Amino acid sequence: MEIPIELLSLDIAKQAGVALYMARADLIHPLASGNKYYKLKPHFEYVKKHKIKQIVSFGGAFSNHIHALALMSKQLNIDSVGIIRGEAEYANNATLSDAQGAGMQLRFVDRKTYKKRYDPDYLASLAKDYPDALIIPEGGSSQLAIQGCKQLADQINQQLAVDVLTLACGTGATLAGVISGLSVKQRAIGYAVLKDTSLAARIARFVQSADSSKQSFYLQQADYGGYAKLTKTLLDLILNWLTETGILLDPVYTGKLAMRLQEQIKTGEFDSGTSICMIHTGGLQGWRGMQNQVEQLGGKAAWKTIEQALNRSLAEFK
Repeated sequence: MEIPIELLSLDIAKQAGVALYMARADLIHPLASGNKYYKLKPHFEYVKKHKIKQIVSFGGAFSNHIHALALMSKQLNIDSVGIIRGEAEYANNATLSDAQGAGMQLRFVDRKTYKKRYDPDYLASLAKDYPDALIIPEGGSSQLAIQGCKQLADQINQQLAVDVLTLACGTGATLAGVISGLSVKQRAIGYAVLKDTSLAARIARFVQSADSSKQSFYLQQADYGGYAKLTKTLLDLILNWLTETGILLDPVYTGKLAMRLQEQIKTGEFDSGTSICMIHTGGLQGWRGMQNQVEQLGGKAAWKTIEQALNRSLAEFK
């Protein structure tokens, strides 16, 4: 499946002499849009090859990864289990309601337990609880995911020659995959939406087996007050972006990518003539839990605008 790419007509880019594109991974798959499709696809191929009947993974109460995993598992007739950080009362939110509706079993754990999600002893105990399952890390961030996300860079480079690929980062696996697919002299910039001092080292470990000549990347901090925190400034940017481009950004990842990237363009961090491709990593379903925040920050009209754009994006798959 070829990823759609659009040239963005933003005044700030035109004034700086920068060619700005967006790779619309949010339009790739109806159940797992954005990078989730690329990260999960190799896991399901592995499960099918080895005749595994169950997948277990980790996520927060509003996790795009958990949402996508549940829906794709249902489509492929595979049992799924979500180890969810937080209290059982979250089970009624839109994200987890969809997951349960798709047949996912939710297992809520406290934050202390959730912090053990990479601990070998804890994972060994989970393996005893789910002996017939493939246990994949939070966000699907494994070596299989990196192989899948390399296809993102490959598909972009097959269509377009650009100097820079940019994307928002959580666990770093998508960026690692993109780095592995860079062409010669091309660079990648990851925009960290969490305050995570271990991110750079983790990405380096992810790509350590890749050709070192293709590892030109750096990180920009773009948490803007905290993970999943929506501010009036961010909301205004997302609404303005929607007006100028017709593209809805998500509030957790691509919105913060766009904010920081525009700041860089405005301050002249990119030379005139530079070509940049942003990767829209999806996650739009996360808006459904933010109506109250949007209305508090921008009023009912702001939420109506977001809701209409969200419904249009979902209609693309009908």
